[in-house]
Amino acid sequence: MKKYLLAGAAALLLAPACFAGGAVLETPVAYTPDATVVDAVKAECKVEDMLAQDVGGALAKDNDGAGTIDAKADASGKTVLRLRISFVMGVLGGGWTGPKAITVKPQLFENGKMTREGKLTRWSTGGAFAAFKGTCDILKRCSKQIADDMVEWVKDPTYELDDQDPPKDTSAPVAAK
Repeated sequence: MKKYLLAGAAALLLAPACFAGGAVLETPVAYTPDATVVDAVKAECKVEDMLAQDVGGALAKDNDGAGTIDAKADASGKTVLRLRISFVMGVLGGGWTGPKAITVKPQLFENGKMTREGKLTRWSTGGAFAAFKGTCDILKRCSKQIADDMVEWVKDPTYELDDQDPPKDTSAPVAAK
């Protein structure tokens, strides 16, 4: 009996750590009022939905549970990540029109109070076979990189967001002769 009481007490002590969970992403993800983005890319690629899916999914996987919370929902007792898109570099035309980038401004809220904020830019030239990828596919690569960074950033207060410089090769792919 004593063994069961000790196991129960240990479970109660560990329960807050197990069930506290990590951060959830506030949805919808929105643009800052001064965001720079080509209207056609904004309409076709829906970067805000892309980030909500990738970052929310990464947080859910890391939390073994929910990854998003509606901005209108009660977030009491939760750690909430708010992402605002401030810049999307890219025009339609895929890999032929040069590198693509997404800049976000994350804010982390704990119990309704902002505890951290930052800025993060991720670039991509499209990787292998870039000439055959569309703009939205290349921006999706940036979104996935941002998701990985956000998981680390919300877990580790010492994790520094490095605002990436553009790729060294910023030229568009050249057709083979």
